[in-house]
Amino acid sequence: MNGAAAFSARFTECFGGSAGNAPVICWAPGRVNLIGDHVDYCGGPVLPMPIQFGTTVGVRLTEGGRVRGASVNRADIADFRLGGGSAVPDGSWGRFLSGAIAVLAAEGIPVAGADVLVSGDIPGSGLSSSASLSVALLYALTSAAGCTMAPLSLALAAQRIEHEHVGVQCGLMDQSVIVLGEPDSALLFDCFDHRHRSIVIDDPAVCVIVVDTCRTRQLVDSAYNARLGETRVAAAALGVGHDSLARLDVATFQARGPTIEDEVVYRRARHVVSETARVAQAASALEANDWTALGNLFSQSHASLRDDFEVSCPELDTLADALASQQGCYGARMTGAGFGGSVVALADASHADRVVKNAATTYTNRFAIAPRWFVARSLGGVRSLDG
Repeated sequence: MNGAAAFSARFTECFGGSAGNAPVICWAPGRVNLIGDHVDYCGGPVLPMPIQFGTTVGVRLTEGGRVRGASVNRADIADFRLGGGSAVPDGSWGRFLSGAIAVLAAEGIPVAGADVLVSGDIPGSGLSSSASLSVALLYALTSAAGCTMAPLSLALAAQRIEHEHVGVQCGLMDQSVIVLGEPDSALLFDCFDHRHRSIVIDDPAVCVIVVDTCRTRQLVDSAYNARLGETRVAAAALGVGHDSLARLDVATFQARGPTIEDEVVYRRARHVVSETARVAQAASALEANDWTALGNLFSQSHASLRDDFEVSCPELDTLADALASQQGCYGARMTGAGFGGSVVALADASHADRVVKNAATTYTNRFAIAPRWFVARSLGGVRSLDG
């Protein structure tokens, strides 16, 4: 997390000082999903946790309709006028900034102009850097305007940025945990009715390891939206709403699933239903500190994402298998949307270095890439860094 004083100084370097108008500085974490991928947009439960890396955003409101945005991590500058005076180029991170301002205007929080500085330190892909940016932008802009948004309203607004301005029809998992996450805890979040509760992770003998394959992917350019469409077809074939597909229990799906004529669509639905059941089992295992059971569920989830939902890739499969085969590792799975990104593993804390070193050797020998890794811990959700 960036220190507020150092970040404020960097902000002044970019945009100059303004007496009595210091930037509002906020931070939002990334996340690692322990289990429950590709069920959030079907109304299913998920079990993510925030991580200690995230996105820092500084905002100073201005007048005149001009928005200037700079990033510590990227060379491209967002510089546009509100009201259609200039367009944000496709592919620019400025789409998130212009989208945040548009979403806030629809919520009755107008922004007349702004200087915005962004800095992110999320290591690797598949850890929801986009939702972290969206939430941080909304939180900072809202705070600078002297307003507040209810937590779920904030998460839903961040989801709208992705849907309406970026082009990814994502579920609510990422935004919800980035807003609602608590320290040292995972979040069990039901994407159908938004019920949620935190589950503390407090066994020092066990750790959550995140390993980046270093194969990047862009969700807009991937098969993500295609999978979304396939689950819609499955829901229609089963006579349920798309946001209710995950509400089908395994027995009901086994009885009704054969009515789906398309084998691919059938397998997409089977993943959603089976993954939903695994999330409930995983929450119980986590609360009981039953690491063997939780690790087995990790491995089952990866197999389903690989075979039924087909969102894995050779890099993810190799790394997950190499980690899970190590003594001291309970299980491993791809995490997030897939098509590259990261693997999450559950391991004995005393064996973490050896587990990753051995798995990394296997991975590097095959792909000539050295994966990056860290032990994840939750600092909680979005917050102000001022003061």
